[in-house]
Amino acid sequence: MRVSVVLTLSGLVSLSTALLPNTHPTKESGIRETQLRSWLSRRVCGYFAWCEDSERLETLYEHGKPQLQLCNTDKSNSIRSEESANVRKPDNRIPDYVLEYAPLVHLHSSEKFWPCDIAEHLQHVTPFLNYTPMASASTNFNLTNLNKLNKFANGRFVYLTSDDNVEARPDWLGGEKNIPEVPKELHKGLAGHGSYQHPLGTRDGTNIRGGRSDAPAVLVVINKGNGIVDAFWFFFYSYNLGNLVFNIRFGNHVGDWEHTLIRFIHGKPEYVFVSEHFFGEAYTYNAVEKLGKRPVVYSAIGTHAMYATPGTHPYILPLGLLHDSTDRGPLWDPALNALTYTYNHTSSILLPSTLTPTAPTEWFFFNGHWGDKFYPIDDDRQYEFVGEYHYVNGPLGPRFKHLGREKLCQGRKSDPCIVHEWLPPERVRVGEGVGEGEDWKGDERDPRID
Repeated sequence: MRVSVVLTLSGLVSLSTALLPNTHPTKESGIRETQLRSWLSRRVCGYFAWCEDSERLETLYEHGKPQLQLCNTDKSNSIRSEESANVRKPDNRIPDYVLEYAPLVHLHSSEKFWPCDIAEHLQHVTPFLNYTPMASASTNFNLTNLNKLNKFANGRFVYLTSDDNVEARPDWLGGEKNIPEVPKELHKGLAGHGSYQHPLGTRDGTNIRGGRSDAPAVLVVINKGNGIVDAFWFFFYSYNLGNLVFNIRFGNHVGDWEHTLIRFIHGKPEYVFVSEHFFGEAYTYNAVEKLGKRPVVYSAIGTHAMYATPGTHPYILPLGLLHDSTDRGPLWDPALNALTYTYNHTSSILLPSTLTPTAPTEWFFFNGHWGDKFYPIDDDRQYEFVGEYHYVNGPLGPRFKHLGREKLCQGRKSDPCIVHEWLPPERVRVGEGVGEGEDWKGDERDPRID
């Protein structure tokens, strides 16, 4: 009898799933979910006098997804231990060591397109469905409601399109006001924590301190179990200036997300990954340059691709040989100004960390593009050569950057991932063509897929 009723409860849970769409949690959907769960609990308790089981029913949910478990009549096996319950509880605390080993970023001394604030970026764009302004464009979209755009084709064909002609180079596109500056007084960084006091590093006997940018970086920390913690540092720019081939520029796009990953094992930094266009490089922590104990990475002029060394970095695309260039320009300390989060990549739960408890989360779940769709060939700004374009699609956001990766490198699981134990001599990288720019992979509907 008890087993059959439990199966009935499973049916109720399935029914509730149909009533609660599988969307990302919002304040409104959270209230509706709570009301429905309370209704189910009251029915179970009232009709069957199984109030304890009704409480267990409420634990079967995780943001609208039923976690069905077969009940055992032996209650000693059905009660989760306190330790197990604690493991499942979301945690929004970021370990001190993540900030202690935060990367420092050398921007290029001749850069024209500096780091930008994603909140300000949204003030200068309008949502388009492909090339058509959306009827909801009058809505003031910001970091707290950007995910609402997903109701249009799940966001796949939504492009945050510049209100200005980008060829005119409006000021907001360049972000010059966000060039990092070393504060005159010691800056305590995130939450005023003593560990993040803008520490000095030494290079060639000279003391060096990174600067603060008014454009916040984004820190996403993922505890992957077995002592592994991945700290993704994301850097946003409102414009990507493509490289030259035969003095012709390819690959410009509005919006640009780059990242550096620091992987910790049992609290110690072990590996560093830097994103470079659609590929990247992985290193042991001991291999990379450091100021003090903080890894130093380099952002290429225009494209903002990340590298572990200054200099020239050639790579080959189908259209020819291109070069990225890095140098020891302004030193950016992203730990001095960042939106910080913890993320469960399996349940897709993002929480603002205790360091920045008011940081908005809704923008993270926007499935669309952070810039214009590649311009049609009849647009005066556009040209094409062997399948490559002057202007390509704006990028997808951090959630699409393979956050759940097991290996260090981004890309397909089947792709090789070489971890360098030293800084190798410069080599030529070979990549696929950019084409029309970044897009969803095939019919992929779940950006958590790696």
